[in-house]
Amino acid sequence: MRKLVTSHFFLRFVGGFAIGAVGVVTLQPAHAQHHVAPAAVTQSVR
Repeated sequence: MRKLVTSHFFLRFVGGFAIGAVGVVTLQPAHAQHHVAPAAVTQSVR
């Protein structure tokens, strides 16, 4: 277990995950608007 935690692969994986998480939080719009499609558009026409 100690070898896994200190391996370069594991450290790069964790570092990439951390950078990705920071990027997602940072680049997320502060006032994101969620648009809901009208019911007529989502229902299929027969």
